[in-house]
Amino acid sequence: MKKVRGLAVILLLVFTASGFAIGAPKPVVLRAMTWDSAEGSAWAKAVFDKFEAANPNIEIELQPMPDGYDDRLLTSLAAGTPPDLFLVWDYPSLAGLGGLAPLEKTAIDFSGINPSLVEWNSYQGHIYGVPKDWTTQVIWYNKKVFDRYKVAYPKPGWTWDDFRSTAQKLTHVDDKVWGAALSFGDPYDWQNWFVMGGGDYLSADGKTMKGVFDSKESIAVMKFLTDMVLVDKVSPSRSLLSASGGTYAMFTSGKLGMIHSGMWLLGYLSSKGLPADDYGAVIVPAPAGKKPITMMNVSGWAMAAASKHKAEAIEVLKFLALEGGQTQGEAGWAFPVSETAIKATGLLNDPVTRVFYDSLAYALKNPAFLRTPEYAEKCSQYLEEAFDQILLGKATAEKAMAEAVKKSEKAFGR
Repeated sequence: MKKVRGLAVILLLVFTASGFAIGAPKPVVLRAMTWDSAEGSAWAKAVFDKFEAANPNIEIELQPMPDGYDDRLLTSLAAGTPPDLFLVWDYPSLAGLGGLAPLEKTAIDFSGINPSLVEWNSYQGHIYGVPKDWTTQVIWYNKKVFDRYKVAYPKPGWTWDDFRSTAQKLTHVDDKVWGAALSFGDPYDWQNWFVMGGGDYLSADGKTMKGVFDSKESIAVMKFLTDMVLVDKVSPSRSLLSASGGTYAMFTSGKLGMIHSGMWLLGYLSSKGLPADDYGAVIVPAPAGKKPITMMNVSGWAMAAASKHKAEAIEVLKFLALEGGQTQGEAGWAFPVSETAIKATGLLNDPVTRVFYDSLAYALKNPAFLRTPEYAEKCSQYLEEAFDQILLGKATAEKAMAEAVKKSEKAFGR
């Protein structure tokens, strides 16, 4: 009997020394997938580390997935094996598939988050995500390029004609310098220009592009934008942008005067050790006599409807809602989602980052992709094709846009 007791004591000591306390439950492991690279996910790891320190019963396995994120997520949802938490921007599509768990009846406190951001993370009356961060898109300008050619910096209240004239003054092809980068890679980034001009991509009810994208107003906006490339030649070609390392590389090397982008540039400048003081930002221009409209980029953390650890996942989301995106904001990649976190970062004291905050009041409230879960499949690709056909000189604006509408109508079954 003494030998048995001795063996029990030895086993107890071994388990204790190995870190296995008798009766202590193992931590629940949650999987959290992000579209960032391992390097870009450092902010998420920092936030989750804070959560784990306060909640040792929950571990978060961060899964960076920069390549094929959407496809991998959809595949896991279809197989019933999705990560517990994941980043989302296209709520209509994923909510329509039944992959997201509604959050409005949980213990998550959304009261400290900007209501417009909560609305962006919702669909058809349900809140599906805790906003992670946001940025509006503005016009960035390189002060050194403006100074070199003695061009006045743009100011709030400037017009489309001012934008075009400024780009022309900054373009010096012999110096391999262009006034602006206008590659129109993602149609989403330019929807505000169409709306400002009286047009749009898609009807308000999300049911058709007909009579909207092919309207005379939309055609006029398309001509204005693409003529700056094809006629004024104020922008380098897509191939040159790519061969030169991309838009940011050309912009920071003094080969571009202006770019249309979000706060991400600050993160890029920081990662490259470049001085932010060499660059300024201004709200997008508007047609004469009209107010500007800006595009906003918002994403959030969602919980899988098929998660086997919903209670623990909700605890993480509660923490993220209270943290308010402060860690991300301090890194300079985007704005936090709560006013408390925004004030804590000091972003409102900086004249450049303040522009993004002030632009939020002019953000397009209901972009095309939020109007229908079928936007990507039945609209977006045809918008992109229209831009491509025009820029490649294969079709006029009228023809390319009419063809885009025709294809979209067919996709909708009409």
